Amino acid sequence: MHKIFLVTAFAFAAAFTLGACTTPEVESCEQFKDTRAACDAKNGSDTSSEDKDADLCENVDAECKEFYDCARQQECVEVGGVFRLDFAKVCTMPEGKECTEIAAAE
Repeated sequence: MHKIFLVTAFAFAAAFTLGACTTPEVESCEQFKDTRAACDAKNGSDTSSEDKDADLCENVDAECKEFYDCARQQECVEVGGVFRLDFAKVCTMPEGKECTEIAAAE
């Protein structure tokens, strides 16, 4: 019984530690995805960013962190009857990097 407890405790600790090791740029990317999804949700299910964001935070470039931090702080605005996170005019991507497609209010 003691071995089972130790194995279970070790497995839980390892899983918790691995899950907590998120780089700052991935964390910023995930927060950006959440913010954009909340804005897109105002449109209903037809214009969701869920598909385009599926792999967005898989291989995040460290230089994109500043872009994500800026973009997630922008307003969700309605343009032509569609809600979009308005980051395109304020937040710039690092030169030579593509942090996300530009799908913001224009």
